[in-house]
Amino acid sequence: MLRVVNPYDRVRYPGQPFAFTHPTATGALAALFGRRFTPFGASRVLELGCGEGVNLLNMALGAPNAEFVGVDLAEAPIALARAAAEGCGCVNVRFHTCDLADIYVTFGRFDYVIAHGLYAWIPREAREALMRVAGERLAADGLALISYNALPGARFRQAMRDILLTVTEGVEDPAARLTLARAFLTEQIEVWADSEADEYVMKNEARRILTRAPEVLFHDELGQDYAPRRLNDAIADAARNGLGYMCDAEPRLSEEAFFPSDTFAATHQRAGGDWSRFEQLADFRAMRAFRHSIFFRGGATDPRPEPARLMGLWASGELTVAQPDPNAPGGAAFEASGGVSFTTNDPKLVEFLTALAETFPLALPLDAAAADARLANHVFRLFFRQAIRIATAQAPLVVVPSERPSVSALARFQAANGESKLATLRHNMILVEDVSVRALVPLIDGTRTRADLARELARRDQVSSEEAATKLDETLAKVAEFGLLAA
Repeated sequence: MLRVVNPYDRVRYPGQPFAFTHPTATGALAALFGRRFTPFGASRVLELGCGEGVNLLNMALGAPNAEFVGVDLAEAPIALARAAAEGCGCVNVRFHTCDLADIYVTFGRFDYVIAHGLYAWIPREAREALMRVAGERLAADGLALISYNALPGARFRQAMRDILLTVTEGVEDPAARLTLARAFLTEQIEVWADSEADEYVMKNEARRILTRAPEVLFHDELGQDYAPRRLNDAIADAARNGLGYMCDAEPRLSEEAFFPSDTFAATHQRAGGDWSRFEQLADFRAMRAFRHSIFFRGGATDPRPEPARLMGLWASGELTVAQPDPNAPGGAAFEASGGVSFTTNDPKLVEFLTALAETFPLALPLDAAAADARLANHVFRLFFRQAIRIATAQAPLVVVPSERPSVSALARFQAANGESKLATLRHNMILVEDVSVRALVPLIDGTRTRADLARELARRDQVSSEEAATKLDETLAKVAEFGLLAA
């Protein structure tokens, strides 16, 4: 019998954690939409299409009392995931090579189901199986996050895929296909004109593809299946399996649900109070190309900026206090990651944001904001404009190194295996370009004192004890800033 080789067994797809998939993020959205959620630390989490397991393993290491299950059809990525789990000493995660059609009652129910980048890259039968699994395996208060290429914006990606498949037709060797495809994109960037609207869009699409790892191009644009979906299609698929639609994992897409604006007044009128219809119409308006849809079982949502819903939640923000507001004593201007900037003259908000800036990368509890309607309103707005993050729990990290500092087990494992991009405890990836820092990371495992680490630095770099101690302090400050020091 001829065995068909899975393309993910042929070409490695780089794994990484995605902050928006983390249950503390989806749980926070559920709380703001008036839904109950299961505390992350006591939950069961299932990831479909988990690949090498980096996303799931990073979660599992931060919640030793929770249970995690990863499933993928490709054998090679699952083997790497199991090796990483063993290398990290993580015992609360299991990885299975399994078809979606084979996931039934024996798996049990899960509080969180994650399927990132799977739904739009598999055949129709597999898409139906994915939604069946989400519907059947989700617990009563569970949340399922399913991401996918969305229409209408994904049409541009479809056009690029059509072009690249034609250009590489007949070339079977993965390396040769990638070389040919990337060379063509580089050429077309020079050919397509900025003055022509369609060509300008395609040029930017080519640039986007070239900024990513070549392996991503192999599996995404050159992959066997590509089936972008309208939001309404995904919602209908979910409804057939007993799931309702809550919102997108990207907070800014829900701002209109909480704070309707004049800008979208006509869209609200056309939607007739139907939130999912509003979002679909907004997708048409924005030519949205990707969705991170969150579904739930039973009941309804109630999106209101209710201050009490902030109780028990946590906020964090990579903020910079740019300058005091010259027009109002006690005011200030702030800059957030992603280019967001804003000014406020509210003393309580200035105090809150300054505390966030000083505390980062740690989070602050929102209980005080929950008791102050004015401050709560600001918090809601800043969250939906993605100036701050809100989560259901504090990230398991520290910013002040202890006498026996410890970098997260996954980051140590990755650094020891020569990786330069490391998984952080804020559930994202950080590029650690400094080779000397990466070389020390595997040794910062909680068993060595600062003196032990300094001696290792002195021996390795052939420097004095004083120089080594100084360099160690600088290194520990960097890994703390990166969000790599475990609590």
